[in-house]
Amino acid sequence: MKRRIILAIAISILGTSGWGQNVNSDPAPAFGTELPYTEVLAPPMPVTGLHRALAFSSETPRSNFLMGGLKFGVGYDDNVFSTPSDHISDVSYLVLPSIDFAQSRGRWNWDFGYSPGFTINQRVSQRDETAQNLHLLMAYRLSPHVTAQLRENFEKTSSLFSGLLDSSPAAGYGSLQQPNTSVITPLANRTGNTTGLDLTYQLSASALVGASGDFYFVNYDVPTESSTPSTGLIDSRSWAGNGFYARRFSNRHWAGVTYTFQRLLFNPGDKADVSRTLFFYSISTGSHVTLSVWAGPEQAMTSLPSSTSSFAGAAGSQTRWDVAGGAALSWEGRRTSFRAGYTRQTTDGGGLAQVVQLQQVDGELKQRLNKRWTATAGLGYAKNNPLSATGSGYSPYRSWLGSAGFNCHLTDNLGFDLTYGRDQLRYEYATPPVVSSYRNRAWFSISYSFVRPLGR
Repeated sequence: MKRRIILAIAISILGTSGWGQNVNSDPAPAFGTELPYTEVLAPPMPVTGLHRALAFSSETPRSNFLMGGLKFGVGYDDNVFSTPSDHISDVSYLVLPSIDFAQSRGRWNWDFGYSPGFTINQRVSQRDETAQNLHLLMAYRLSPHVTAQLRENFEKTSSLFSGLLDSSPAAGYGSLQQPNTSVITPLANRTGNTTGLDLTYQLSASALVGASGDFYFVNYDVPTESSTPSTGLIDSRSWAGNGFYARRFSNRHWAGVTYTFQRLLFNPGDKADVSRTLFFYSISTGSHVTLSVWAGPEQAMTSLPSSTSSFAGAAGSQTRWDVAGGAALSWEGRRTSFRAGYTRQTTDGGGLAQVVQLQQVDGELKQRLNKRWTATAGLGYAKNNPLSATGSGYSPYRSWLGSAGFNCHLTDNLGFDLTYGRDQLRYEYATPPVVSSYRNRAWFSISYSFVRPLGR
């Protein structure tokens, strides 16, 4: 009798578990329940390699679109070589067509944009050049738990128009993954490229681990006939690898740790190896308010090859321990958006030095005045302290960057921008004590653009 009862129970369980199955259904996971594709976690700041452009909460992020446009711009700089005296002013012109594709599906999404153009300088004509901007962002969910992401951005332009090239809604690079942008260099043809590959694995509904690799280079092309101070701009290259662990709790809090190794290379052969371990915490206090902080120890080892070292027959080297860290606050309202950040880390010198200890504070404000008019303002301060194994003669320098402007949409397709900026750079030499230069810049651009839905 007992055997019949046990057999009946077993048959009932097997029949119930097989109810509703068909030959096309997915096999059951071997270890626990697979998370559905709609419940994938995104890494928080600062381990995410991307940050969104400042926007309003009333704006709906675009996906599955084709965007195109044509922009004409003119810029004025009253001190193109950033000299303390004998300022040389110049007017520059920009012609820039652009195109952008974006698609999003259940397991993958991508965004590709390209903007070829040309810049013409009225007085410094030897620095006329073609302008280029290309970006690619591609993410693919290899499985419900594993996501791969490729990031690519290439830009070739003069330092005057570097902020006008990319008008794409694609996200930019995070504060730990990009070159030093705290300094406005003298007018020079600049070529830069940033590449990143990320891989994240979702351990559970509230935990992530990930690894990534990043590479960037920045080159400055100065005509050989030029004898201006910008001939001393320093090319730089960097590659880095990092890994992280992040855990979410109470639905809106994140905490974790990340480790990064970075190698910085400079002409004519200097290099620096940087290792940092950062502990981070991030909180979203509302649907459009995020605060992130991170801090940890950092080791920087700078070295020179024996051929350029001041030590006879030996390479110079120096190891330095410091504290790296940062913070980021963003708020997106219906008519006002704001972002502020602080960064302290070892990085490249932005063309004015080799490896430096950077401390930077910056902020950005965006205010919608009415349906067609929007006001923007930005402010930044940075201190760059060069690190050298043999005392290369580079002195600390401070920079103040400020800008304010307006954007107007005359129609849904036609608009213009007007922006004014003032920059100041101060070198803290031992003798004389201080050398300071400043510049005033202004940009005006008019653009025509269109957006069309792409697929579904």
